Amino acid sequence: MNKIGNSIFGKISGPVGSVLLHVAIAFVLLKMLVFKAPEQESAIDVRVVEEQVRELDPVEKKSEKAEGAEALEAPSELADKLPPDDSVQDSMLESELDLSGLDAVAEMESPLVMKGLMAGRSVGGRNKLLREFGGKHGGEAEKAVVRGLDWLQAAQCENGSWGVGKSKSMTAKQERARLTGLALLAYLAHGETPQSEDYGETAQRAIQYLLNEQDEKTGRFCPFSKTIGSHDDIGVYGHAIATYALAEAYGLTHAPMLKQPLERGVRVILDGQQDGGGWDHRYQHEKWSDLSVSGWQVQALKAAQAANPNIQGLEEALQKSVLFAQGMHEGGGKFFYRVGNKKPSGGLDYMTGAAVLCMQLAGRGDTPEVKAGLGYLRDKECTDWDAGWEKTGKNKSFNIAYEWYYNTQAIFQKGGSKWSSWNNKFAPMLIGAQDASGAWKPPSEAAAKISKDIIYTTTFCTLSLEVYYRILPSFKKVETPSAPFAFDDDVKIVVY
Repeated sequence: MNKIGNSIFGKISGPVGSVLLHVAIAFVLLKMLVFKAPEQESAIDVRVVEEQVRELDPVEKKSEKAEGAEALEAPSELADKLPPDDSVQDSMLESELDLSGLDAVAEMESPLVMKGLMAGRSVGGRNKLLREFGGKHGGEAEKAVVRGLDWLQAAQCENGSWGVGKSKSMTAKQERARLTGLALLAYLAHGETPQSEDYGETAQRAIQYLLNEQDEKTGRFCPFSKTIGSHDDIGVYGHAIATYALAEAYGLTHAPMLKQPLERGVRVILDGQQDGGGWDHRYQHEKWSDLSVSGWQVQALKAAQAANPNIQGLEEALQKSVLFAQGMHEGGGKFFYRVGNKKPSGGLDYMTGAAVLCMQLAGRGDTPEVKAGLGYLRDKECTDWDAGWEKTGKNKSFNIAYEWYYNTQAIFQKGGSKWSSWNNKFAPMLIGAQDASGAWKPPSEAAAKISKDIIYTTTFCTLSLEVYYRILPSFKKVETPSAPFAFDDDVKIVVY
């Protein structure tokens, strides 16, 4: 029996063992060949480290321009005609131009939004907006701008600044910071950066000058008077305008070397703001506030917000500035020049333009004070060249180009038929007043080749004629993009 059982077991165990062995091998092979997708999404940890650069890359110095070289020609098709003034009802206060999203950039997460904000500063963007807003004067206005930039380029000092003389006094340094910032703003408004072919070196040297002048401890771009209660220290203008220019330079280039200097400059302005929302001279937190001073602080903060909205405190400061501007309303659309020492506007219409512009830039163009100010400007004519200098000639602290700069921007941002009628007087007046050299010279300086007043006036007139593409494209409403399409198994990247 044992022999028979063993024989049967041997005959059965051989095939069964073989089958079991093959099943085991097949199972192992199946496990090796079949891949089971992970249940969790893959994540890649990317850490971005921003390179810190202290100096701009050197640019080969351009050869001097040949004498008699012709100015850059603007496209002839820019001379599209506007309808006659009397054929359009003046609807300035009910304009269809929508600027309700002035601070929409602060809500955008991607720095790529800067492309849209600065679109008007490309050649194509400028031409498009000149045709749209410049009307029949757009082409000639652009030629005048280029002549002004050429003159400023020739007037630039070896150290990259603008000014007259080599004085190292506090006042001279304050003046250079102010003039250099204004001139740099004129080039940036035209889309000129250190990489530009014609004006790259000019812009680079100006930027480098401001960086060299900034005190790393205080963040200031020029020294300030130590006199307590000083009402006439222009350092607060120089610092704000220099900060404004660096903010736009950073917005156009995103050069890492500009980020920290810009943040330091902005911090000075934020720390200097009064509880009431305004600013005084030297950021002293005095009991008086100055609208002229405050206007430059607001412009600098708005440009900084557009370039780097992550700087803490910008939005809060801008909204506080609206409360200040509202409190400066004298009544009937007029605004005080300074409060605290009871100084009214004194017939200076640019106070209205400055206040209105500040509130517009802060995204509060709907306030009653803005509407009153625009109503006041609606009934105003653009001041003529000769009449303007007579108007401010007795007060050497003011320049009529200041009025053109502010009022033109305020009216342009609102738009409507008032802009058409204003532009039809403002543009040909400034174009016709330009000197053959490319500068704009106050009558008292007509015989001079260069002076600080000529530089000052030329920068303001150039900036005023750049209004078609300088301001609106930078602060117009930005549409929030819809959520991007994604597959369920897309790899997500987390950036710290």
